[in-house]
Order: sequence, then C-alpha cells, then structure tokens
Amino acid sequence: MSQTKPFPALTPTQRLYLDVHGYVVIENALTPAEVAALCDTLYGIEHAYRQHGALPGPDCHFSSTAEEFFRVDNLPHLAPCFFDYLTHPRLLGMVEEITGGNVRLEQSDAHIRRPSPERKSYGFHRGMDVGMSYLKNGLYHGPFVKTLTNLTDLGPDDGGTVCIAGSHKLDIDPQAIIAAALADPRMIHHVQAPAGSTLLFFESLIHASGIIRSGRDRLLIIGGYTPSMFQTWRGYEPHSDFAQAQDEATRSLLTGDQKYHWDRRLRLLSDPVATS
Repeated sequence: MSQTKPFPALTPTQRLYLDVHGYVVIENALTPAEVAALCDTLYGIEHAYRQHGALPGPDCHFSSTAEEFFRVDNLPHLAPCFFDYLTHPRLLGMVEEITGGNVRLEQSDAHIRRPSPERKSYGFHRGMDVGMSYLKNGLYHGPFVKTLTNLTDLGPDDGGTVCIAGSHKLDIDPQAIIAAALADPRMIHHVQAPAGSTLLFFESLIHASGIIRSGRDRLLIIGGYTPSMFQTWRGYEPHSDFAQAQDEATRSLLTGDQKYHWDRRLRLLSDPVATS
C-alpha cells in the first residue's frame, strides 16, 4: 500500500447518495487491465477445480462450486491481482471514510454467477445490525462496509446486485421491509454499471444478487472491511506467513493488529474530494 489513501475519497454528491440510499456506485474504479487480470485468475481457479478438484492455495475455501455459482473465499494471498484489489488505496479510502477510521480486512471472495432457470426470487439479506451504526458530523457511519466490483458489464438483464434503498438505517424486522418493498418494486434498486465499477455499501443494507436473464456470466469480487478491533469471520483468517511478509500498514489491514488503537477519520459533507 505505497500509494496514499485519499480523504475524503467520495465527492459530496457521492457521499450524500450513500447516506440516503445505503450504497453508491463508483463507475470505472478499476482499469480494464485490472479487470482482465481478475477475470483470467478467477476463470483459471474454476478451471483447475473442474479439472483436478484443486484449491488455489492454502487457507482458502470454496463457498460454492456449482456450475451456476462458483465462489472462492479468502483471497489476498492467492494471487497478486486479488491482493492489489483488496489493498486498492482509493477503495480503502472510501471504506475508511464511511466506517470512520482505519480498517481491517474482514472478508474477501470472488464469484462466477451464471443463469439459473430455477431461480425466481431474490435472496435478500443483511449482515450487520443497524444498531451498530452511528452518526458523526451528521453523516452515517457503519462498522461493516463492502466493496463489490463487477468484472463484467451489467445491463438490466445481467443480474447486478439489487437492494432495498434506505434500508441500511431501518431498525425494523427485515422480513417486513422485504415484503413492503416487493409490493412496490420502485424501492428495489438494480445496479447497472460498466465492468470495473464498484458498489460501495453498508452491510446493514438489505441486498441480494440479481437474477441473470441475459445468458451471460457475471463475475465479481468483494472486499469486506471493519474497524481494526473486529475479528474476521470464521474461514477468513489471514495466511500468517503472507501477512508477516508485508509492510506494517498492509499487515495491519490483513491482521487487525492495531485492535483498539483506532485512528478516527471524519469529514463534513461539504469537504471536497481529495485530489491526487
């Protein structure tokens, strides 16, 4: 992580959109070369599994190996392009801005999703209680934030992420929220964006994978981040030797070794985005 993380990393307009809706799409966050490297690596991992049943390395796992949903988890030590994505300075700057301080890597996974004729409905969920979020300088902050980057173009039929806009702030039974939103689909937002675009969102937002109707593969990669004092989800512990070989800042990102030495970073909505 030799490059400087921008602060603020979001324009006032992007930050306002995020606070109101619980997500914002940052188009073309990655370059075409970065996208191509991630796609090639992910397809290569799937091919090796189909041929030999092989994991791509130690301390990782597959959440699914089905033809319509292939997912590999715990990524940073598996390939340089995964590492570069999960330590991307611009994306980390965005994450730290909306958690309110320095973060650790909580979760990482990469997916290949394909059309599934049996799938007719969304699997809406959230992964963090709304009550753990807080306001500072009038802006919303959450303790679990994700960067979900689509590695293929997402049009209206390509199965982009769907979410119930504004649900990140609603301390209401999620099933009641889902039922109300399904009764008026205007409240369900569908992500459409060119390849390399990042969906930045609070994990308290109720969201789901979209339904692919185009017939095309949908590839994506996700980084999940929390304040440094949080523990990783089971199965996402960092590869010890890999983490110890990194510089201090990267090692802290992977291991959370700063723990309660949480360096706060807070902005005002009127603050302009940082320029490099």
